[in-house]
Amino acid sequence: MRFLISSGFLVFCAALPAWGQWSFVGDALPGGPDCVQLTPNINNRRGAAWHECPLHLGAPFQLDFEMNFGGSDDGADGVCFVLQQISNLTTGPLSINGAQIGYGFEGPGGVFANNSLAIEMDTFANDGSPDAGPVNQFDDPWDHIAIFRDGSLKHNTPNELSAAVQAHPAAANIETGLNYPLSVIWDPATTLLEVYFAGSLRHSLTVDLVNDIFDGDPLVFWGFTGSTGGLSNPQSFCETSLFYSSYLNGLAVQEPAPLVGCVGGDSEFTTQPLGQTVDAVWDANNNDVLTVATAGSYPMTGFNAAGCPTHETFDIDVLDPALQLLVAPDLVVCGALEATLEATAAPGATVAWDGVEGATSVTSVAGIHDVTATLGVCSAQLQVDVTFQALPDVSFSVDDEPNAGPVVICDGEPVEIVAVPSEGATASWQNSSSPLLNVSQGGTFAATSTINGCESDPQSIVIEALPLAEGAFTTTPNNLCWESTGVVGFNVFNDASVASWDLPSGTTSLTAAGAGVYQANLIHDNGCESTESFNYTMLPPIVTGLVDPAPLCDEEVAMLSVTGNVDALNWNVGGNGTNLPVVASMGEGPFVANVTLGECAQSDTAYVTWWPTPTVGSQPDSVSRCVLDAPYSFVWPTQTDDPVGTWIWSVNNEGATAGYSAYDEGEYLIEVRDNATGCMDSHSMHVEVLPNLNVVASAVDPMICIGDSTEVRVELLPVLDTDPYEIPFSLVWSTEGAYGFENNVAGGEHYITATNACGSSMALAEVEEEYCGCHVWIPNAFTPDGDGLNEGFRIESSCEWDAFSFQVFNRWGEQVWSTEDADRPWDGGAPDLGNGDHYLPDGWYPYIVKWEYREDGVFYREQKVGRILIVR
Repeated sequence: MRFLISSGFLVFCAALPAWGQWSFVGDALPGGPDCVQLTPNINNRRGAAWHECPLHLGAPFQLDFEMNFGGSDDGADGVCFVLQQISNLTTGPLSINGAQIGYGFEGPGGVFANNSLAIEMDTFANDGSPDAGPVNQFDDPWDHIAIFRDGSLKHNTPNELSAAVQAHPAAANIETGLNYPLSVIWDPATTLLEVYFAGSLRHSLTVDLVNDIFDGDPLVFWGFTGSTGGLSNPQSFCETSLFYSSYLNGLAVQEPAPLVGCVGGDSEFTTQPLGQTVDAVWDANNNDVLTVATAGSYPMTGFNAAGCPTHETFDIDVLDPALQLLVAPDLVVCGALEATLEATAAPGATVAWDGVEGATSVTSVAGIHDVTATLGVCSAQLQVDVTFQALPDVSFSVDDEPNAGPVVICDGEPVEIVAVPSEGATASWQNSSSPLLNVSQGGTFAATSTINGCESDPQSIVIEALPLAEGAFTTTPNNLCWESTGVVGFNVFNDASVASWDLPSGTTSLTAAGAGVYQANLIHDNGCESTESFNYTMLPPIVTGLVDPAPLCDEEVAMLSVTGNVDALNWNVGGNGTNLPVVASMGEGPFVANVTLGECAQSDTAYVTWWPTPTVGSQPDSVSRCVLDAPYSFVWPTQTDDPVGTWIWSVNNEGATAGYSAYDEGEYLIEVRDNATGCMDSHSMHVEVLPNLNVVASAVDPMICIGDSTEVRVELLPVLDTDPYEIPFSLVWSTEGAYGFENNVAGGEHYITATNACGSSMALAEVEEEYCGCHVWIPNAFTPDGDGLNEGFRIESSCEWDAFSFQVFNRWGEQVWSTEDADRPWDGGAPDLGNGDHYLPDGWYPYIVKWEYREDGVFYREQKVGRILIVR
């Protein structure tokens, strides 16, 4: 069973604080480092664990745990995390087991009936159904989490503060044997209580815990309860991370307010325990002294003599005058006699230059100037070094001679111009850091000089470039075919002429021009000389590289390739790629490649020889046979073509030209090939061997007392090393009501038939009977349906009893009926449940019968267990 209860505290399955100890109540035990086992895997157990340190609800807390609810989905019942004001000792509160999970109580009253809050994690559905037991909590069918108060776990009642939701965000069952993270978070400022399970927010409840639940008293005890009922699971929790305060107003800082430091300084702040606090440290360094460099909120933790914590956060400000120069620290003033000094600082700071207040200062004095910024108790200082610099000059020279320009050159003729600075300065051309300018084109070029960071006004010089001769080569043809000649010429475009030619080796005339470099030497009317060059190329001979391929199997593809240097290619069968795929349907040829290179053309021819390829035929992908059947026989088809050599068949690389029989299960690779050409075909076939059945049966006791029963066991034996369980099978008993591999039967012959796809097998188990003294007859079913027949269940005996006891139980192990009167029949009711007279539903009910008797002066005591079927 699974139930959840809360009373005077908050109950939640979770982990516990690292600095405390636990008080164990009931069946709770330590479960390892930082872990607690609330219940063992035993029915009808309950346990609680209360932490020694209380929670102060005036402070926020976050409690993180790892929860484990056991590994059986049919287990029960659940765990609660609790806040209460009764006790946190080993005599602390714990309610009943089963559906109440150690917290709840059926009806008014109960140990948690006043001032308690519980977070229920329920793993069994007590929903009023026949299989759920007598208590109806109106549970949902899935494992769930809900929040209750004051000792009740019944849903849809005023005590349910937050309705049940599925515990895991994605899974209906949390009884998996796995650990699940659980977080309980409380914010007193917003009175918001949040519950996270498996990383997902499951409940968000706004509730005034102090005033609405705990009557204005913020100090509460906390811990866990858990229980099992007619079903069980081992249930436990482990601490992960715990943040909470057991008391308030226990921390301070020794330094007086306001708490202020300076940027760049070593500002130290010391903890000061107050009240019951005996030790206090800063969280940032776990020390009582903290050095602060940046402003912020700094948490502090204290502990009282019992080791219980308190937390508080202190705001510490760090002042920064933020002094910054708005001028360079090494300030050079170019061509002026005064300098403006500027600085900026943080709002509220005071700025002074050379002791005179103000963010701006004008000076005509070279040298060091100090600026200071003051903010509160913090100050900063910087310096500016002022230099006054006159502007330099720049001039030009060519070939070490002064030259103001213009400078005349032929276009493309290089000339070097030097920028000359005044004394102590450095000259450079625009877009360059060098005083040297090498140009071969016309234009206007500017240079400046610089001294101590001060730059002169730019000066310019003009370069005038005269034009060169222009023209273009002419050739016929454009490219030479192999070992041919052409005609080369040159057309002049402007006021120029061709002065001479430089011809390549082996060429003596422009009208019989061979391959090589031709240079025309030109002269313009302005006297500027130039040259133009042209490389007249000769195409190499066309070598296609096309050859006849080696013979191929007629299912392969022959690839004809033109590997030579060509400009264009066309095949007589279509296509213009350098590779031509050829298949058997295209025949043996001819296959002609028509190629061109430049203005040259050529044709080459190739032929293809084809060999026949065999086929394995239409073989199936898989076949099956029973292990006692004949082997599977392969049949080879007749080939349509004659081989070059001989058709050779094989199976798994074994010769099989005459045929093949497969006995064993596995993969069989079928191949047929021409032993002369290697042309082949293959197919993979899987042969599956199915088991025949061999069933045997035996009785545990071949001889039994009259009226007794014994167990008959059935076994399937392997046939020829096959697995009888590989394929579906059925077992059919000749005995009424018997099924499966084991049954309790009376005396007689019992036939069992096992059947699968490969046939049937029958076994016989024979049980003989003998008289064994006092005989007891116990029926196995009755029908209390009011028709006057078989209405009561009664046990008969062949002898007189000295003592008699008969007990009946339900599926949860609860006693529903009992008697010590052998003549009193059972009518199917359940008075022993204590819930009034009512009739049980149809189904099987376990029983225990005990009796004592005397025979021939000998005292006998016997017992029998079994099941009774109620059928209406």
